[in-house]
Amino acid sequence: MDSWYLLFCKSRQEARAQVNLQNQGIEAFFPQLQKQQLIKGRRTFKQSAVFPSYLFVRLNPHTGNFAAVKNTCGISSFVSYGASYQLVPEQLIKELKNLELAQDSNNLPQPGDLVCLNNGSFKDVQAIFKESDGDMRSILLVNLLNKQIEMSVDNRELKRVS
Repeated sequence: MDSWYLLFCKSRQEARAQVNLQNQGIEAFFPQLQKQQLIKGRRTFKQSAVFPSYLFVRLNPHTGNFAAVKNTCGISSFVSYGASYQLVPEQLIKELKNLELAQDSNNLPQPGDLVCLNNGSFKDVQAIFKESDGDMRSILLVNLLNKQIEMSVDNRELKRVS
C-alpha cells in the first residue's frame, strides 16, 4: 500500500520538482490556489503555492525509491522526525485536491447562473449571469418592472446564489 510523504523543496522550485518526479513515474502533488490581482486596472489570476517549499509524494514504503526522490532536481530533503519520514494522511491529500478542483470552477459564474448584486442601488437584487464583458465586468439579465434588461456590472459586485 502506497503512502504519501512530505518533501521540502528548494526555494520556488516546487513545480520543477513535481515535473521531475512525474518524469520518473512518481506521483507528486503540489497544491496551488489561484489568486486574483488587479494590475493596471486589469484583473489577472496568479497561481500560488498553498504550502510554499513543500511537496507531497506517493511512494511504497517498502519498494519505493527514496534515494531517487531525494536526489531529484528541486528537492532538498524529506521532512522527517527522528529516523522516520513524515507520513501524510490520504484524507488530507483528497481534501486538498477537492479544494483545488472546486476553486477552478468558482472564478466566474457560468451563463444562466443565478447571481446576487451587492452594490448600493441594486443591493440583494437577483439576476441571471449572461456573459463576461471584458476582464472586470459582466453582463447580467435583471428583471425590473416585469421587463428583463441587460446590465453591465463590475465583477466584484457579484456573488453566486447557491
